[in-house]
Amino acid sequence: MKNFFIRSLTGFLYLIVFIAALLSGKFTFAVLFLIIGLISLWEFYNIVSLRGYKPARYPGMFLGAILFILIYYICAYNRSQALTVVIIPVVIYIFISELYKNQHDPLANIALTLLGIIYIILPLSLFIEFSFYSDNEYNYRITLGFFILMWINDTAAYIFGISFGKHRLFKRISPKKSWEGFIGGTLITLIASYFMIYFSELPGRSGWIIIGLIISVAGVFGDLIESMLKRSAGLKDSGKLLPGHGGMLDRIDSVLLSSPLVFVYLIIINYFKT
Repeated sequence: MKNFFIRSLTGFLYLIVFIAALLSGKFTFAVLFLIIGLISLWEFYNIVSLRGYKPARYPGMFLGAILFILIYYICAYNRSQALTVVIIPVVIYIFISELYKNQHDPLANIALTLLGIIYIILPLSLFIEFSFYSDNEYNYRITLGFFILMWINDTAAYIFGISFGKHRLFKRISPKKSWEGFIGGTLITLIASYFMIYFSELPGRSGWIIIGLIISVAGVFGDLIESMLKRSAGLKDSGKLLPGHGGMLDRIDSVLLSSPLVFVYLIIINYFKT
């Protein structure tokens, strides 16, 4: 019960900060997501370091920040995507710097440095695309709607799992996750998705239901993948930043697979709409 209270309080404070940043405008929203991304990337590099690898932490963090900022600048100010050439020198530096480290596995170090950016920064940067989805003007509704459904799914899955969970969903990776929790969370999320049309007309009632389904299914796989990475390093949590939740990466793991799939879906429906 104590852990549930701490988890709920942390989640509530996180929610307040998150909503306040979204409502405050595009700059505050971008700063929050950049901070979340860099903290999560640092935690990812900690996980792979425990396996004996040596990712280029600071160049990787710098590259992730530059990439995120460029995507924000392109979307928010309608600039040319050619600006992304700025990241090329940083990528080259990551390769060249490995020459001077004399590590036993430079290929893995380079690959894991870049993997962290692909795994964490790129999915989070897609929320910039969501927030400028309509006429290149900042609109927080799709992003906020996405996270509302994700929070509903997480909460419902947790409650159903605690109350009725008997059949393990993926015991080898996550002993506590159950089919009952997954099914209950999905059903509640789909019900909530039906009413999201009153929150945002984009992308329509059926569209929100599909987004809710994507969040429910892909979110579980995102959670399991992060659990797999942690178990490979002998960790229970990615960090200790958020009491009751673990690290920042633990908090956003379900986002990392679901946001790219939602992005693809929005691109598809926008294409057929035009």
